[in-house]
Amino acid sequence: MTDQETWKLIYVIKASYPSFYKDFKPVDYENLFTAWNMVMDDYSYEQASAGLKVFLTSDTKGFPPSPGQVVDCIVKITKPDTEQLPEAAAWDIVRRAIERGIYHAEEDFNNFPEIIKKCVGSPANIREMATNADFNEGVESSNFYRKYRNCLERDKQDAKIPKAVKALYQKTAGQIAVKEKPVKCGA
Repeated sequence: MTDQETWKLIYVIKASYPSFYKDFKPVDYENLFTAWNMVMDDYSYEQASAGLKVFLTSDTKGFPPSPGQVVDCIVKITKPDTEQLPEAAAWDIVRRAIERGIYHAEEDFNNFPEIIKKCVGSPANIREMATNADFNEGVESSNFYRKYRNCLERDKQDAKIPKAVKALYQKTAGQIAVKEKPVKCGA
Protein backbone atom coordinates (compact mmCIF):
# COMPACT_ATOMS: atom_id res chain seq x y z
CA MET A 1 0.00 0.00 0.00
CA THR A 2 1.12 3.50 -0.66
CA ASP A 3 1.27 6.17 2.03
CA GLN A 4 -1.69 7.91 0.43
CA GLU A 5 -3.75 4.70 0.58
CA THR A 6 -2.87 4.24 4.26
CA TRP A 7 -4.08 7.77 4.94
CA LYS A 8 -7.33 6.94 3.12
CA LEU A 9 -7.91 4.03 5.51
CA ILE A 10 -7.24 6.28 8.50
CA TYR A 11 -9.68 8.90 7.18
CA VAL A 12 -12.40 6.26 6.79
CA ILE A 13 -11.77 5.06 10.34
CA LYS A 14 -11.79 8.63 11.64
CA ALA A 15 -15.06 9.36 9.83
CA SER A 16 -16.59 6.17 11.23
CA TYR A 17 -15.56 6.91 14.83
CA PRO A 18 -15.42 10.74 15.08
CA SER A 19 -15.79 10.97 18.86
CA PHE A 20 -12.78 8.70 19.38
CA TYR A 21 -10.49 11.01 17.37
CA LYS A 22 -11.85 14.40 18.50
CA ASP A 23 -8.84 15.16 20.74
CA PHE A 24 -6.16 13.78 18.41
CA LYS A 25 -3.25 16.07 17.62
CA PRO A 26 -1.12 15.93 14.45
CA VAL A 27 1.52 13.85 16.23
CA ASP A 28 -1.18 11.33 17.20
CA TYR A 29 -2.17 10.98 13.56
CA GLU A 30 1.47 10.56 12.54
CA ASN A 31 1.86 7.76 15.07
CA LEU A 32 -1.40 6.18 13.93
CA PHE A 33 -0.20 6.37 10.33
CA THR A 34 3.14 4.76 11.24
CA ALA A 35 1.44 1.82 12.94
CA TRP A 36 -1.09 1.25 10.15
CA ASN A 37 1.49 1.69 7.39
CA MET A 38 3.85 -0.81 9.03
CA VAL A 39 1.20 -3.49 9.54
CA MET A 40 -0.54 -3.07 6.18
CA ASP A 41 2.72 -3.16 4.21
CA ASP A 42 2.04 -6.68 2.85
CA TYR A 43 -1.51 -5.93 1.69
CA SER A 44 -2.93 -4.10 -1.27
CA TYR A 45 -5.29 -1.20 -0.73
CA GLU A 46 -8.12 -3.36 -2.06
CA GLN A 47 -7.42 -6.06 0.54
CA ALA A 48 -7.05 -3.55 3.38
CA SER A 49 -10.20 -1.63 2.49
CA ALA A 50 -12.15 -4.90 2.14
CA GLY A 51 -10.88 -5.99 5.57
CA LEU A 52 -11.86 -2.62 7.03
CA LYS A 53 -15.28 -2.90 5.43
CA VAL A 54 -15.79 -6.35 6.99
CA PHE A 55 -14.81 -4.92 10.37
CA LEU A 56 -17.06 -1.87 10.06
CA THR A 57 -20.10 -3.89 8.98
CA SER A 58 -19.77 -6.27 11.91
CA ASP A 59 -18.69 -3.81 14.63
CA THR A 60 -21.23 -3.57 17.41
CA LYS A 61 -18.94 -2.24 20.14
CA GLY A 62 -18.31 1.22 18.71
CA PHE A 63 -14.52 1.25 18.96
CA PRO A 64 -12.17 1.80 16.01
CA PRO A 65 -10.23 -1.24 14.80
CA SER A 66 -6.62 -1.95 15.51
CA PRO A 67 -4.51 -2.90 12.50
CA GLY A 68 -4.49 -6.50 13.73
CA GLN A 69 -8.29 -6.63 13.73
CA VAL A 70 -8.34 -5.53 10.10
CA VAL A 71 -5.66 -8.11 9.22
CA ASP A 72 -7.86 -10.72 10.91
CA CYS A 73 -10.73 -9.66 8.65
CA ILE A 74 -8.47 -9.81 5.58
CA VAL A 75 -7.47 -13.37 6.48
CA LYS A 76 -11.15 -14.31 6.94
CA ILE A 77 -12.02 -13.18 3.42
CA THR A 78 -8.88 -14.44 1.67
CA LYS A 79 -8.77 -17.84 3.40
CA PRO A 80 -12.38 -18.79 4.04
CA ASP A 81 -13.12 -21.79 6.24
CA THR A 82 -15.09 -23.33 3.38
CA GLU A 83 -11.77 -24.14 1.65
CA GLN A 84 -10.83 -26.45 4.53
CA LEU A 85 -11.70 -30.09 4.58
CA PRO A 86 -13.97 -31.06 7.45
CA GLU A 87 -12.16 -33.13 10.10
CA ALA A 88 -14.02 -36.32 9.22
CA ALA A 89 -13.19 -35.99 5.51
CA ALA A 90 -9.52 -35.36 6.32
CA TRP A 91 -9.44 -38.40 8.60
CA ASP A 92 -11.11 -40.49 5.89
CA ILE A 93 -8.21 -39.69 3.55
CA VAL A 94 -5.74 -40.78 6.22
CA ARG A 95 -7.75 -43.91 7.10
CA ARG A 96 -7.78 -45.04 3.46
CA ALA A 97 -4.02 -44.49 3.32
CA ILE A 98 -3.57 -46.60 6.45
CA GLU A 99 -5.55 -49.41 4.83
CA ARG A 100 -3.10 -49.34 1.90
CA GLY A 101 -0.15 -48.33 4.07
CA ILE A 102 1.97 -51.44 3.97
CA TYR A 103 2.79 -51.00 0.30
CA HIS A 104 1.55 -47.52 -0.67
CA ALA A 105 2.31 -45.28 2.32
CA GLU A 106 4.71 -43.00 0.47
CA GLU A 107 2.55 -42.71 -2.65
CA ASP A 108 -0.57 -41.90 -0.61
CA PHE A 109 1.30 -39.48 1.66
CA ASN A 110 2.65 -37.57 -1.35
CA ASN A 111 -0.93 -37.16 -2.62
CA PHE A 112 -2.23 -35.74 0.68
CA PRO A 113 -3.22 -32.07 0.86
CA GLU A 114 -0.45 -30.07 2.58
CA ILE A 115 -2.43 -29.62 5.78
CA ILE A 116 -2.86 -33.39 6.16
CA LYS A 117 0.85 -33.94 5.48
CA LYS A 118 1.63 -31.58 8.37
CA CYS A 119 -0.66 -33.54 10.69
CA VAL A 120 0.54 -37.01 9.72
CA GLY A 121 4.22 -36.12 9.57
CA SER A 122 5.67 -38.73 7.23
CA PRO A 123 4.89 -41.84 5.20
CA ALA A 124 6.59 -43.83 7.97
CA ASN A 125 3.79 -42.86 10.34
CA ILE A 126 1.20 -44.21 7.89
CA ARG A 127 3.19 -47.41 7.50
CA GLU A 128 3.56 -47.77 11.27
CA MET A 129 -0.20 -47.46 11.84
CA ALA A 130 -0.86 -49.94 9.02
CA THR A 131 1.42 -52.56 10.55
CA ASN A 132 0.56 -51.98 14.21
CA ALA A 133 -1.35 -54.97 15.58
CA ASP A 134 -2.70 -52.80 18.42
CA PHE A 135 -3.99 -50.07 16.06
CA ASN A 136 -7.10 -48.43 17.56
CA GLU A 137 -8.95 -46.31 15.02
CA GLY A 138 -10.92 -44.45 17.70
CA VAL A 139 -7.77 -43.34 19.47
CA GLU A 140 -5.88 -42.51 16.28
CA SER A 141 -8.79 -40.58 14.75
CA SER A 142 -9.19 -38.58 17.97
CA ASN A 143 -5.49 -37.74 17.96
CA PHE A 144 -5.67 -36.79 14.29
CA TYR A 145 -8.69 -34.50 14.83
CA ARG A 146 -6.82 -32.64 17.58
CA LYS A 147 -3.70 -32.29 15.42
CA TYR A 148 -5.79 -31.22 12.43
CA ARG A 149 -7.56 -28.47 14.39
CA ASN A 150 -4.18 -27.28 15.71
CA CYS A 151 -2.68 -27.25 12.20
CA LEU A 152 -5.62 -25.26 10.84
CA GLU A 153 -5.32 -22.73 13.66
CA ARG A 154 -1.55 -22.46 13.19
CA ASP A 155 -2.03 -21.84 9.45
CA LYS A 156 -4.53 -19.06 10.22
CA GLN A 157 -2.09 -17.44 12.63
CA ASP A 158 0.87 -17.86 10.25
CA ALA A 159 -1.11 -16.14 7.49
CA LYS A 160 -1.16 -13.00 9.63
CA ILE A 161 2.61 -12.78 10.10
CA PRO A 162 4.12 -10.06 7.89
CA LYS A 163 6.51 -11.21 5.16
CA ALA A 164 9.36 -9.12 6.58
CA VAL A 165 8.97 -10.80 9.96
CA LYS A 166 8.91 -14.25 8.34
CA ALA A 167 12.08 -13.40 6.42
CA LEU A 168 13.77 -12.20 9.60
CA TYR A 169 12.74 -15.39 11.40
CA GLN A 170 14.09 -17.58 8.58
CA LYS A 171 17.36 -15.64 8.54
CA THR A 172 17.70 -15.92 12.33
CA ALA A 173 16.77 -19.62 12.30
CA GLY A 174 19.41 -20.20 9.62
CA GLN A 175 22.05 -18.44 11.71
CA ILE A 176 21.15 -20.50 14.78
CA ALA A 177 21.33 -23.73 12.76
CA VAL A 178 24.83 -22.81 11.54
CA LYS A 179 26.00 -22.08 15.10
CA GLU A 180 24.62 -25.37 16.41
CA LYS A 181 26.50 -27.70 14.07
CA PRO A 182 27.25 -30.93 15.90
CA VAL A 183 30.84 -31.49 16.96
CA LYS A 184 32.34 -34.72 15.66
CA CYS A 185 33.78 -37.06 18.23
CA GLY A 186 37.56 -37.17 18.18
CA ALA A 187 37.81 -33.88 16.31
